[in-house]
Amino acid sequence: MKPITSSWIKRILLLCVVIFISYALYLNSLVKAEFSSDIESIEDVIQAQYSFDDYPKDLVNMLLLVEDQSFFNHHGVDFKEILRVLYGYLFDEKELRGASTITQQLIKNSLLSREQTLTRKTKESLMAILLELSYDKKFILERYMNTVYLAQQGSTAFHGFASGSLHYFNKDISSLNLKEMATLVALLKGPSYYNPANFPDRLKKRVEMILSMHKNYKKII
Repeated sequence: MKPITSSWIKRILLLCVVIFISYALYLNSLVKAEFSSDIESIEDVIQAQYSFDDYPKDLVNMLLLVEDQSFFNHHGVDFKEILRVLYGYLFDEKELRGASTITQQLIKNSLLSREQTLTRKTKESLMAILLELSYDKKFILERYMNTVYLAQQGSTAFHGFASGSLHYFNKDISSLNLKEMATLVALLKGPSYYNPANFPDRLKKRVEMILSMHKNYKKII
């Protein structure tokens, strides 16, 4: 059996690079196709759309504090947060929690399934980086806030903070008080798990946590 020469190693590495670039270009085409057009209307989905500047700053701050404090500093994937979570889990016996950025969440919600596999997570991370290469932070936040799932009533789903505001409080998003804003952010974790009709105490505890963070932490925007 002949030993593998350096020339063969170079060929294999080159092949791997070509495959990776081809795959990245394919993923980039999916990202561009999804986000270069307006949000599609879907049957049985209520989705009121607002521009980023129309959303209350307090609501945006609560969202960032809870979901992605480094949003304006990372490039789609927060590697520092991933390392921090792994270190806490391995050495400090902390509960293993998610470290997905808002950009990754948007990719998952828009283009991928929710299966918990390494392949899906890798794909999500690559697509999040590609998304941030093509679109600015303001666009990504706006898209996220206009599409995130917040409620279900029969066969009708409510997506976006503006639709959630009308569903839960019968109010325009600009008229919400801090507690109501915190409620919408709390429901991101799980509209069924924190359903205000079925689990008011569970929801109240999370809302109080978010209000405390908003009061005590430095504002991000």
